[in-house]
Amino acid sequence: MRTKIIFAVTAAALVGAGAAGSVAVADMNVQKNIADPASGGYAKVQDHPGLSGDLVATHIETWYHPLPWIGKEIDDVSCPDLAAVRNTKISCTAKSGGTRISVPVSVVDVAGNAAPRVTWKFER
Repeated sequence: MRTKIIFAVTAAALVGAGAAGSVAVADMNVQKNIADPASGGYAKVQDHPGLSGDLVATHIETWYHPLPWIGKEIDDVSCPDLAAVRNTKISCTAKSGGTRISVPVSVVDVAGNAAPRVTWKFER
């Protein structure tokens, strides 16, 4: 009886830790940047302020693979400029093990006008 209780507690702890890990990884996909014309990460996209593709690509390459058992290693990330407009979607490309992959990116929220704070996310 005692071994069954220990097993149940251990299994519940592992499931709980796995769920917390999934939430933490999902949160890492969400990035926040300010589209400030005075910064190097600024881009003008169809008359809207936005983030440069280089800035977006750097964040994706840095955060895409934080833990080896969760995602793939990627490099050579390339992105178009991202307009600071809610629900804007772009597709970045990267290499993973010699294969080109697509990394979908979308704008979640925009706050402000002159130098808006852009909340965006990418998919694994």
